[in-house]
Amino acid sequence: MRLHEVYDDLLARKGSPLCVALDPPPDRFRTVEDRYGFCIDAVRKVWRHAVAVKVNENFVRGLPEGAHRSLTEEIRSREMMAIYDCKLNDVDHTVSAGIRTIRELGYEAFTFNPVIGNAGHVMREARSAGLHAFALVHPSSESSAAVYRTRTEDGRFLYEVMLELSVSAGVEGYVVGLGRGDDGSVLRRVRRRAGEEAVIMIPGLGAQGGDPRVASMYGGERVLPVYGRSVTSAPDPAEASREVAESLGSMREFYTAARALASAEGVVVRSSEPIRLSSGRLSHYYFDIRALYSDPTNRERVVRAMVSRIRRVLGTGGFKVATTATAGIPIASLVADRFRTGLVYYRSGSKDHGLGKGVEGVVRPGERFVGVDDLTTTGSTALACVRAIRELGGSIEHYFVVLDRNEGASELLASEGVRLHALCTVSDEFWSFIELVAKGEA
Repeated sequence: MRLHEVYDDLLARKGSPLCVALDPPPDRFRTVEDRYGFCIDAVRKVWRHAVAVKVNENFVRGLPEGAHRSLTEEIRSREMMAIYDCKLNDVDHTVSAGIRTIRELGYEAFTFNPVIGNAGHVMREARSAGLHAFALVHPSSESSAAVYRTRTEDGRFLYEVMLELSVSAGVEGYVVGLGRGDDGSVLRRVRRRAGEEAVIMIPGLGAQGGDPRVASMYGGERVLPVYGRSVTSAPDPAEASREVAESLGSMREFYTAARALASAEGVVVRSSEPIRLSSGRLSHYYFDIRALYSDPTNRERVVRAMVSRIRRVLGTGGFKVATTATAGIPIASLVADRFRTGLVYYRSGSKDHGLGKGVEGVVRPGERFVGVDDLTTTGSTALACVRAIRELGGSIEHYFVVLDRNEGASELLASEGVRLHALCTVSDEFWSFIELVAKGEA
């Protein structure tokens, strides 16, 4: 599988892009056994909320091969990618030997520094070994970032030279550090040049002060935000990883969905004349989510974001999907297919033919449902769907939508014990990001 396919699969299973860095503090963990114990313990505490674990070579140097294999087996068995952060950097034959060792230790991916100019050889050897490689094109530390932003003879920054070498070699993963106060301009340039399928690992967050919102805004859909000590050395690493995963997941889903809505033709409609909404209200803007389904790329982005949100909130499944006719049926059908589960839909108007059912599909008493829909305004239609499911004996406590217009739906649903989860909510932040996308700045 290609790296982005591995990433998409892991994200669909975990619902968060969190990558946890294992860097046992040497002043606290002095022996090899202590460092190994720290790493194994951390993996067992954070695995529910992370898609990858990055093992820093400098913090585990001296660890026996058997300990590495035990650690990587533990990581992989818990559905996470095991990444060896060794920043491999040497002549061809030395690189080849290093990659063989990385494979034998059980890692699935590694980091390398393309500054020596042999990214093509690194990628050929990595593919031959069945491994994935992340090219370091911009570090997170302030001193290193200054070096990588040095101008070369042809006027390019050094990081741009490293990026071009890596892209030309077919690299699928990149490391772009985000330091304190970083505005994301480098991250944005790397994403544009590397393409949407590339997976970008972003260290520098958490204890180093990088802004995760900037990472989410400019990193694109496939990001691996890295958190280390702020999670692994927290009083409760499991809870810390859950909190970080929820924050990262929500931000990633917001910007992914908002970018898709802004990029798909005909979805965001603004008008000088007021438009009447289904609720009866008038508005100078309208969201035609139906137009999204004509754009397969952006449609797929929204579906992936919705699946990750549901997965993070509800876990692996054990539910059916309910929606409203007709607008909610496309997104609900796509999501139901991803979860391999059943689908029913509520029709608001009376049906004067056939069996005259208000809910199409099978609802058995005691079955658990989740609502999946395109948009909510006041929430009245969503609430009618919830009530119809409950009247037939089904239970429903969560309602997921692509976009909430922020006009009372959350409060209305909450009044009957249903929590609304929106990938995007109309707000100043939403409109600001829509404008950035329209101007090609995000």
